[in-house]
Amino acid sequence: MNGSTLKRVALGVGFSSFFFCFLLGVPLLAGDWASTSGSPSVSGQGNAYPGTMYDPVPSTSTVSYAENDALDNRVAELEAALAKIQKKEAEAKKKAEGAPSVTAGGRIHLDAAGFNQNTTSYEQIGDQENGVEFRRARLFLKGDAFQILEYKAEYDFADTNEADGVLLQSTAFKDVYIAVKELPLLGHVRAGHFKEPIGLDQLTSSNFISFMERSLPDENGFVPGRNTGVMAYDNWAGENGTWAIGCFVADMTAEPPIFQDDDGGLALSMRGTYLPWYDEATEGRGLWHLGVSYSYRDSANDTVRFRQRPECHLADYIVDTGNIPFAPNWELIGLETATVYGPLSFQAEWFSSFVNRSNADPNLQYNGGYAYVSYFLTGEHRNYKREGGCFDRVTPHENFFRVRGQDDNIYTGKGAWEVLYRYSYLDLSEFVTEANHPGIVHDHTIGLNWYLNPYTRMMFNYVNSTLDNADGVGNMSIFEVRSQIDF
Repeated sequence: MNGSTLKRVALGVGFSSFFFCFLLGVPLLAGDWASTSGSPSVSGQGNAYPGTMYDPVPSTSTVSYAENDALDNRVAELEAALAKIQKKEAEAKKKAEGAPSVTAGGRIHLDAAGFNQNTTSYEQIGDQENGVEFRRARLFLKGDAFQILEYKAEYDFADTNEADGVLLQSTAFKDVYIAVKELPLLGHVRAGHFKEPIGLDQLTSSNFISFMERSLPDENGFVPGRNTGVMAYDNWAGENGTWAIGCFVADMTAEPPIFQDDDGGLALSMRGTYLPWYDEATEGRGLWHLGVSYSYRDSANDTVRFRQRPECHLADYIVDTGNIPFAPNWELIGLETATVYGPLSFQAEWFSSFVNRSNADPNLQYNGGYAYVSYFLTGEHRNYKREGGCFDRVTPHENFFRVRGQDDNIYTGKGAWEVLYRYSYLDLSEFVTEANHPGIVHDHTIGLNWYLNPYTRMMFNYVNSTLDNADGVGNMSIFEVRSQIDF
């Protein structure tokens, strides 16, 4: 071959080789580009050449049109179901706003007491017998309606009536009322049978008071407790103050609450409180409470009577003025203060009662008060209810429990422990008749409270009560214990 022919052969071989490589490389490059770009291969298994540098991560987006349709349908079904649930919830909420809600609850207080008297005490008030009683056994229903109304119906099945010298069980009205909320100017208005706005310890629920019984000047002493009437009340100064004013049927019994008398029997009572200091950061672990109460009472049948037990409900009345005649009305003034500083707290109240006489006899004045100190050994504090200007439920840091663990060890929780001391005083010595010898009572009470949990506690009280009257100075020691639960 000549040189020209050799050049043509070499050129043909080179062109053929290039063309062959081109035909082979295009599919490889195409497959690599398709796989690395995220497009699925024909087989749906990624690159047809696994194990090479062109082997991609298998695709996860291979969803057929049928699967897309099924997913869309499922989403539509879920959205429809959710819309149906939301509609039912809205209907239920609207129905609840138009119908009264109902919540049930109650309390059980079981007491026992033992007495030890000196000779003078026997002569003054007779033998005080040891005993056990259900101090309170209550059930209630309460709720609200239409967002502006609230109600409560509470009955005590541990009340007693005396018939022929025998105490009989009876059912008594306690809080039975209807209230309208959030009114302009007046705030709240309540009508029914409930506590008059007088006194800090009186307006603190019996579930939360520090001692088994309230102080000497409270309830039968001076403070009237529950009566039937109408009252307006609200907060002021933000949540730092409260005010309340109401008109009541004076001395209306609780079983049954019926009053008919053309000769007087109405009362006007009011109370105001203020918190000069309230530790917001600790939600009331530190506070200072001040309050004042006033009541003007038109006496039914122009008679007034004050009497009291020695801070034990199982005891007899030890001081009694009897019916004071020619007393068309009387007035009551009360001052109150309380301080909480962590586990330590102090509380005191003072009451003065002024009996206005219609005859030539001078007007009468009676006084009484108390002061007590409390300390939580386990570090808790007394909780304050700002909307009511009173104290509320104590919550232990740790509830009482005793269980055996899986490791066969016994584990316990101690609950909350509180120690207390109170001095209480009542002076009814000013009015004396031949049949009654009212005098002055001094009570010293030492208390120990064990809070098993926020709703259950045991209470232990020792009361040393001294009665000083025309018959001498009598002394009595009382040992009391209470088992209590509310729900």
